[in-house]
Amino acid sequence: MPGPSPSAHQVLVYSGPGVSPLSLSHTVLTLSLLLLPHYTVQPVTPELLADQPWEPSCALLVIPGGRDLPFVEELTTKRGVTKRIREYVELGGRYLGICAGGYFGTNEVRFDVGGPMEVVGERDLAFFPGASEGPTFAGFQYASESGSRAVSLFLESSSSSSLKHQVLDHLYYNGGGHFVLPSPLPSTVQVLARYAEAPSSASSASGDKPVAAVLTRNGKGRSLLCAIHPEYPLNDPPARLAIAKLEHEPEKEEIERSERARIEWVEELLVQLGLRPPSRERREAESKNVGKVDGEEDPALLLHPTHPSPIFALSHPNLPELATELVSKKELADKTKGKDQWSLLRDGNDEIKFGTVEAISGPSRSEDEVSKWLATRRRDQPVFETPTIEGLTLDGSGSASPPIPQPPDFHSLTKTVLLPSSSIQYTPRWTPLFNGSTYWSELDVARKRSGRRSGVLRKGEDGEKCSLGDLLLYGETVTSTQTMLDRNPLLLTHLPTPLVFLASFQLSGRGRGSNIWLSPPGCLQFSLLLDLPASLSSKMVFIQYIMALAVCDAVDEDGRLGVRIKWPNDIYAEVEGVGGTEVGSGQKGKAKIGGILVNTNFVGGKWRIVVGCGINVLNALPTTSLSQLHSLLAARVTSQSSSRPLPAAPTMEGTFARIMVAFDAKWEQFIEDKGFKGFTNEYHGRWLHSGQEVTLTTTEPHTRLRILSITPDHGLLRCIPLSQPSTKPSSGLTPLYNRSVDGGEDDRISPGAARQGSGATGGTSDFVDLQPDGNSFDLMAGLIKRKV
Repeated sequence: MPGPSPSAHQVLVYSGPGVSPLSLSHTVLTLSLLLLPHYTVQPVTPELLADQPWEPSCALLVIPGGRDLPFVEELTTKRGVTKRIREYVELGGRYLGICAGGYFGTNEVRFDVGGPMEVVGERDLAFFPGASEGPTFAGFQYASESGSRAVSLFLESSSSSSLKHQVLDHLYYNGGGHFVLPSPLPSTVQVLARYAEAPSSASSASGDKPVAAVLTRNGKGRSLLCAIHPEYPLNDPPARLAIAKLEHEPEKEEIERSERARIEWVEELLVQLGLRPPSRERREAESKNVGKVDGEEDPALLLHPTHPSPIFALSHPNLPELATELVSKKELADKTKGKDQWSLLRDGNDEIKFGTVEAISGPSRSEDEVSKWLATRRRDQPVFETPTIEGLTLDGSGSASPPIPQPPDFHSLTKTVLLPSSSIQYTPRWTPLFNGSTYWSELDVARKRSGRRSGVLRKGEDGEKCSLGDLLLYGETVTSTQTMLDRNPLLLTHLPTPLVFLASFQLSGRGRGSNIWLSPPGCLQFSLLLDLPASLSSKMVFIQYIMALAVCDAVDEDGRLGVRIKWPNDIYAEVEGVGGTEVGSGQKGKAKIGGILVNTNFVGGKWRIVVGCGINVLNALPTTSLSQLHSLLAARVTSQSSSRPLPAAPTMEGTFARIMVAFDAKWEQFIEDKGFKGFTNEYHGRWLHSGQEVTLTTTEPHTRLRILSITPDHGLLRCIPLSQPSTKPSSGLTPLYNRSVDGGEDDRISPGAARQGSGATGGTSDFVDLQPDGNSFDLMAGLIKRKV
């Protein structure tokens, strides 16, 4: 099995048998708060760990607290996942084990030896080459808080140099062990923390305090095992209830200091594992801006936003009425309620208030005052309702039953949309991460280059309309551009089209299926709102292909950056220097740089399409971006002494403008041609799959296939079983598109094929045709599997 790729960004938290639901939820919440948006944090089932190729995208695998024996049963005995986890770490992966997850990561477990709960045995992971003995403190009972307590830890100086605190107080403990160090201590083992106090039986012969946390190096990877629960916030049960057991209960201020120290330590643990928490970067930047007052800009909050920001309605300078009249349609205006100078709309998913900048505090508001107001909005944290300690009780068995903690619900906050003002004109100072003036200039240049007029209305069947990109909603930080359009039926039905919604950051970005789309600094993410003629309803599958083509044409016109299409809806880079390959090696690596999501809705008697797209433009590592590809190309050009000029370095405004122009032209052709046939050769020239051999895992036995083409009428992935290779001569077309193979005008084949799987259509023994919505293509593993 492979190890993690250089762009691995998923933090997977085991959620199967044996895990404490409360430890699971607190682990996901704490890691999310510290790692978003650089990483995604999500629970993972044992089935996925056993059946799916999770390793390349996994930056960290976490096993939270609970019970060790069910971990053994589920992951070692029943599924054999333990071997994969160990190989993943040895090849460069990261493992975090908390309490029971810490026991599970040792060479041997010795729990309650001679007692009624005795568990003794070796463990296959064996990241720590010694034993874990426990419970360190007496009184532990399963499913009970009777043995819980608040403990203090001494941090080893070598492992806490960046921390303010050398002692951590009031951390939650319940049943954890201590790590028995082998003698001599291997150089691959580093002690991170020791218990400040412990029963004498748990101390070593040298009198050292028992070890509570260790870091081990295993091959190319690392594991961190922690016997206590650093994921539990101290102000909430069960940690708060354990603190209350202390002989001298600490003051509120003391607990708050301990809570800050806990967060810093968890962050340090992640750094020790090799992750890059944005929270640390944020605090370091904030420390350089001490003394900021309201109205002053805080650079840290620009790159690490914490909550949604106001959204600006903007339109091409030649068409100012587009933004001014954004919500003037009677059907929409009738649903709004006036309050002060705002119009309030309660839609299906969001509550939104519309108003001009004068609504902020009156008509005397100046451009400078608006800038200060926006800076203050970035600094002001929203208030969310949280359960009180008094409202949490114990059930009859004595175990805590607090509500499962959840991340903040940003969808519950009222969103603000600022419409153009007649007295105070938009200035780029208001949108420091996206310069609207530069964008309009870039849009005009791109249109002129393509032979299209800019800033004019065009006649259509429904009257005059603007071109795509002329009407823009821009939010510095939003929940999700896709969600705000797709799940608010009033906006979806009555906003003018074509409309594009752009954001610099998304707090709840959506990917395909249940995936999360990351939103680190430098990512361009937007959603298009379009009308589709009813006559083309059977051609919707091609919309994702058209967007993929538009992105490739816009960002890599001559193909030298290596930007390619991965079926059905991803944008990849295929070039030396990415995906673990080295420049000059002669081997091209592959790394994802973008994704596409299409939602279709039939509302008001017409189809409304929301096309979401995210592209890494200026991102820093570990993600691969257009900026990195441009630097790799510059190095190649220099080394080869090429006289061919470099393309312009990517910018957010220029990249976005060129994508708008490219998609607008292709969308217009798609509508006029009533289909995708005119794009087929171009699409196959851009994709990654020429002659690729894959395995269809939805058949028994699995079927080996070779990819041929995209069928032109219904957009299916056409494959041929390897047992029946094609012997037909080439027509001279793009290698993977041969009309003699395609089977004619209608690529739907009647049922009855010998080889079929979920999402497969096909009725002859020659072809297997796969639907993009029913299948998931794991490029690195060469698998096509059922989409879940």
